[in-house]
Formats: sequence, C-alpha cells, structure tokens
Amino acid sequence: MVCYPPPLPPGSLCFFAAYTPGGALPDYTKFYLRNLLECGLTLHVCFSGTEHITADSLTFCTENRIQTYTRPNKGLDFGAWCYLRNHIPTHNVPFIVLANDSVFGPFAPLLPLLQKFKASQKPAWGLVASRAVTPHLQSWFVGLSQQAWQAPAVKRIFHLPFENMSRSEIIWHGELGLSVALTDSGFTPDALWSDLRAPLARFFPANPAHARWRSFLRSGLVPFIKQELLRDNPYHIPALSDWRREILPGNGFNPAWIDAYLAGTPPRTTRTRSNRKGRLLYTMLSEADRYRPRF
Repeated sequence: MVCYPPPLPPGSLCFFAAYTPGGALPDYTKFYLRNLLECGLTLHVCFSGTEHITADSLTFCTENRIQTYTRPNKGLDFGAWCYLRNHIPTHNVPFIVLANDSVFGPFAPLLPLLQKFKASQKPAWGLVASRAVTPHLQSWFVGLSQQAWQAPAVKRIFHLPFENMSRSEIIWHGELGLSVALTDSGFTPDALWSDLRAPLARFFPANPAHARWRSFLRSGLVPFIKQELLRDNPYHIPALSDWRREILPGNGFNPAWIDAYLAGTPPRTTRTRSNRKGRLLYTMLSEADRYRPRF
C-alpha cells in the first residue's frame, strides 16, 4: 500500500455545505466527509434547513472532530459558505476547500488524487472546469489558497446577498462569478478534468457533469456522480441505469445508498428546464462517451 502525505498544508480547512432538513447526515455524506478527513482537512459542516442535529450525526461529527453549524436553508451552498466565512477566522489558513453534498462519491480515494494533482502548488483549482455559459470551475468542489481567498474580488463574491437570490441568480453570481473574480485577480483556475480546450466543447458547450458523466468516472479524475443527474435527469440522458457498472468495486462506497436516496427523493422537475435541442445535444455527447475507454 502506498502512503501519501496530505495533499494540502497543515491547517487547511474544508467548508462543507449540507442540506439536512431533518438534521441528519446520510451515510453517503458521512463517507464523503471521511474521505475529506483523510486528506488532512479540518472540517466545518453547515447543516442547512434545520435548527437541530440528530444524535447520530452529532456523535459522528464529535468523534471525527468535525465542527457543526445550523442555519436556515437560504442561499444554497454559497449561502452556507458565506455563513461559515463570516463565523470562522481564516486569515492564517493555507487553503480553503469549498464542497457540498450535491454529489455521490467519491468512488476512489481523494487523497492520492489531490496529491498527484499537486493541489498545494496551485492557487485556485477545482475538480471540474467547464465551458458551459462561460469558462468556470464547477463550485461543488473548489480549493483556494489564502492569497486567492483574500483577493478583493473574491471577497466581494462572499459578501453578496445569496440568501435573497434564486437558484439561477446564485449560479450566475456565485459559481460563474467566482471564476470570473479569480481570473480578474490574476489567478488562472486549474482543474483535474477540463473541457476548456476541447474542440467539441467550443462549439457545443454543455454541463459535463451531465453530458460527460461517464468520462468523469472512466478518467479516474472525478470519482463522483451528481445527484441531480440521477434524480432529475433534466436532459433525458439515456442509459443512466448503467451507473452501477461504471463504479469500480472495492472503493468502500455502497451503491445501496444511492438506491435508497432515489427511492425516497422525488425528482425536482422545476430545477433545470431543457428544450428539444438541448436534450438532443446532451444525448449525442453522452452516447459518444459510452465508447470511451476507461483510464
């Protein structure tokens, strides 16, 4: 077994946004948090949508030295990250990782992945960079150095009133705006998986977390599946039931956790709307991905 050193300097933090209307962390989120802990990160988890944390989840967090916070579910993940930024001193923190519970995984250990990526040597990075709308890092997993975190343009992002915004506004001002702020501040965002230089993406930009979900897993670089894809499938991507076959065995993640989530969580049909042209594009891209080899 190869022993990897922590991928980020000591003292680095993770701000984790979790939507927990019942105050409980599901097993797949606990699994994700354990992987983050193995990366040497100090975790601060924001429980949004509740005033109380269940005894089981509180015990889990206490045993793993995870700091917990509760707040109303306003502003989605950026609202939670703003809350944590306002409540936790970060002036001497080498790196701040922003993550949320909108994905299933990881289906492979994060520690060696970030170590090979040399995350500590990059001032601003994420797991995925996309050309959809405008070049940006997908905000569900982003790492920022202290210098990038304290850049005036980036600080302004985290002073926006996300709690008063719609989901679309949060995407525009939060996810897309963060990458614009980083670029304007002189930081070139880097990513493990990117379609920024892909010729096809230049002409047909699409959300790769939906259109290229197989490439994520087969590349070995993004061991996650978005919940929205399996729950809502807004672009009517075919053959999503193949997700089980795309997850390599022996990684510790229990596929039954996904089955339980999907059985108990109805589709959110109003979240992302698509037209016929969009559905055709996403079908074409995802079907092409079915024939890509595994890493």
